[in-house]
Amino acid sequence: MHVLKFGGTSMGDEDSWRRIIDIINRYEKPVIVVSATARTTRKLVAAAEKALHNLQESHEIADNIKQRHKQLITNFFTEFSNKQPTSDKCINWIDNRIDELKDYLTEVHNTQELTAGSKDAISSIGERLSSYLFAKCATASGRPASWIDAADIIRTDSNFGEANPDMDFIHQHNNRLIDILEEGNIPILGGYYGQDESGRTTTLGFEGSDYTASLIGAALSAEAIEIWTDVSGIFTCDPRLVSQAKSIPQLNFREATELAYFGAKVLHPSTTKPASLNDIPIRVKNIFAPEDAGTVISGDNQTDNGVKAMTSKQDCSILTITSSQTVMGYEFLAGVFDILRWHHLPVDVVTTTEASVSITIGNGHNLDEAAEQLRTFGTVDIINKQGIISLVGCPQKDMQSLIDNVLSSLDTDAVNLVSYSKSKGNLNIVTDEHLIESSVKTIHKRLFD
Repeated sequence: MHVLKFGGTSMGDEDSWRRIIDIINRYEKPVIVVSATARTTRKLVAAAEKALHNLQESHEIADNIKQRHKQLITNFFTEFSNKQPTSDKCINWIDNRIDELKDYLTEVHNTQELTAGSKDAISSIGERLSSYLFAKCATASGRPASWIDAADIIRTDSNFGEANPDMDFIHQHNNRLIDILEEGNIPILGGYYGQDESGRTTTLGFEGSDYTASLIGAALSAEAIEIWTDVSGIFTCDPRLVSQAKSIPQLNFREATELAYFGAKVLHPSTTKPASLNDIPIRVKNIFAPEDAGTVISGDNQTDNGVKAMTSKQDCSILTITSSQTVMGYEFLAGVFDILRWHHLPVDVVTTTEASVSITIGNGHNLDEAAEQLRTFGTVDIINKQGIISLVGCPQKDMQSLIDNVLSSLDTDAVNLVSYSKSKGNLNIVTDEHLIESSVKTIHKRLFD
């Protein structure tokens, strides 16, 4: 049994849907997880935020989403003139989901409050649309499929926006998927969203459909989990940034996690955990070139002589806290991280000296309140507009020569932090945001060309 996940770029139009169905037909008993169609989730979030101040414009975004999905269905069913009732069901489903969306948007406008729970309910509508519609299209094409509401299987806690799954519940309720397979149908469900024990919609974090596929794969003890996207695997660098980037044949779970966490967009950072705990390989494949080998992620910890890959992320800040004491104690570090945890500030890179700690905080979080509390420990300095370049799979031997080699290719005056983790095998360099692209190209040329 294989679990196949198809991402938003793979779900862009009716031609892509036909291509996906051709891929699915290669498998005897696949379980399918799909994302929302391309850019739909971003539009839903934009509509939710717009609803606070301009209800009409938010409804116009909703109508745009409705029209786009109706056009997709109309185009798909042009070759199935005998399937008009199925097409009508799809159109009716779209109308009902968009009516729900408008109700949510109206509530946001009337209450003048966009709660995390409301945002999750709104942003999940993309997957509710795509998964149901795709199941109907697959069936019309001759591959019988059954739609499953992911909320019936993916139980989570109530941490809206980045919910934590209840694996015991998921394992106990995977029989619905098995029953569908035994009936000769393929189960199709939306990724990204789930439901807490109170019946409220939750989401697993942006691009969380990968995570859904891994959770389902673990619950079913799948032979493999396949992430189908628009590139042939994970590359040595973002191929949109460096045209010479090469596809990596193999990564271990830790390396893939580090790449995802530090900016590689092919995989959600939590995807590897359920798979690694159950020793299920993950394959990253290209919907437009299905014969390409792609990348296999597994528990194989074979080491190479050089760096495996590099990635980068921007929109970061450096927070440096200098202790008022000459030498830092345990209480100082514990206190600093307690405050960061309280304010839900995600920490990327940490470096320490005898009297200070420097931390990078990602995604443009507001640091003002946390900084004020941190000043009880000493002075606080903040440097904004920073970026992180991460090298993953670094060899433990000759590490200093690698650091020297990389730094010698950069303007060291603009390098603000350098951090190396021996256990994780990654090297992180923090520099000014406007230098990230040129620095990535320079390092990649030196290490991989």
